[in-house]
Amino acid sequence: MDMPDESPWQPDVAVIVPNYNKRKTLRACLESVYAQTYRPAEVIVVDDVSTDGSLEIAREFPCTIVESPRNQGPAGARNLGVARSSAPLLFFVDSDTALAPDAIANAVREYRATPDCGMVQGIYAAEPLYDDGPVERYRVLCEHYERSRTTATFLSCTLVPRRVFQEAGGLDERLRDGEDFEFGTRVPARYRLVVSTAVVTRADDEDRFWGCLAERFVRSTTLPVIMVRARRLREEGKVGFQLHMIGTGQHRRRKPPRVSSASATATFLTLPLVLASPWLSAVPAATLGVFLWKNRGFLGFARRHRGAGFASWVAWMQLCFHTAFFTGACVGLVRAAWTLGRGRGEPVRTGMSPVPSAGRAGE
Repeated sequence: MDMPDESPWQPDVAVIVPNYNKRKTLRACLESVYAQTYRPAEVIVVDDVSTDGSLEIAREFPCTIVESPRNQGPAGARNLGVARSSAPLLFFVDSDTALAPDAIANAVREYRATPDCGMVQGIYAAEPLYDDGPVERYRVLCEHYERSRTTATFLSCTLVPRRVFQEAGGLDERLRDGEDFEFGTRVPARYRLVVSTAVVTRADDEDRFWGCLAERFVRSTTLPVIMVRARRLREEGKVGFQLHMIGTGQHRRRKPPRVSSASATATFLTLPLVLASPWLSAVPAATLGVFLWKNRGFLGFARRHRGAGFASWVAWMQLCFHTAFFTGACVGLVRAAWTLGRGRGEPVRTGMSPVPSAGRAGE
């Protein structure tokens, strides 16, 4: 495929794109990478044993393709991509997203302007890459809102210096989810985390109601073990990003949404009380009121973005989403107690994966 060459190639950035069955979005993703105003020296697509033909799309681009010997999840795929690349700056892009044309340029600028920068993290655009309905509109808007305010780490649109990635030990390949958040808890404390609203990507997110809740449930089951590990490491005073949130107005670490999630779950659990006595309807009404108050900022943002009707839909989705989060976290706590009690949760296994034989597309 012939790619435009309006901008010079730069020698310092390697783009890492893990791919697993993203035929719908991979072409848009790679087109956005090659359309960057700051064009990278390397583009590495790591195919994690896709079965939908998306690998053939990658072969249409002048990227380096690494084929994983087995399906191992995004952590293993990203480690493979890092091992195959050589540029000093790593830019991670999810294969179901498409970068804004200036995303890499803005990330490099923030990196160069920030002393001891260990990561420049971007955000989702407010609109989805492909609009597949109200569930996806909610998910993308939620991610847009939260990622501009969170201090958790994500690798969907993120620049990390190679030395920082290696010093932290790479990604924990035991984790199929939450591996990027866990990685951030192991970065040495002298490095700064930059969250920049100028580094933007458009995402194609989950568009099914039950799929959305299942995804949130599964992700939250990993959090307790990660949080226990992170607390132990932080107590030693050696890890944990300094905050340097550019363009977000946020400078304090935000705690997990415990009150929102607990009040959402309590609302559903106490609804049967209404059948016992109309007077008891005050209980779910009270928990719902707490939930709406805790989420008033996001709900107001949704109303300004798409109107009152959409904000009502967002309130319902947020209520279900937080309930799934709380339920998954409870399951994760039980699993964490079992895992850590048996000594299987530590130490974190890190390090680069061996690189399988792979060549440039078309070779």
